[in-house]
Amino acid sequence: MDSKREKLEELEEQLVLLYRFVAQNNSFKKFYYEGVDVKPSFKDETGILTELISNDDSEEILKSCIIEIEESKQENIDNNTPEKPEFHEILDSYDTEVLYKKYGMSGVEDVDKLDIKKLIGSL
Repeated sequence: MDSKREKLEELEEQLVLLYRFVAQNNSFKKFYYEGVDVKPSFKDETGILTELISNDDSEEILKSCIIEIEESKQENIDNNTPEKPEFHEILDSYDTEVLYKKYGMSGVEDVDKLDIKKLIGSL
């Protein structure tokens, strides 16, 4: 695997974890905390996670980024116009337990262990 593809893969893995974190928090807000102002209970030294959670478009933005990275990875393999990947297929292709171990996380709530500043800077 070439260096560019490895970097794309790592970026996509981390974005998948970040997406799952945001999606989980948004689901909790919609289901459990509708109409209630709840202070987030996760570590966020940079403030980026809190900003993502408070932005209504963050799930869609992350989803778009993940799809674009997947398309770039496929272009590098095929050198053709890639078939547009289905988002749920991309998410399902990753074993989150393996990713948690790879990035030193015990679960999605440890997403702050990712280098989020570097991650956001890569986009």
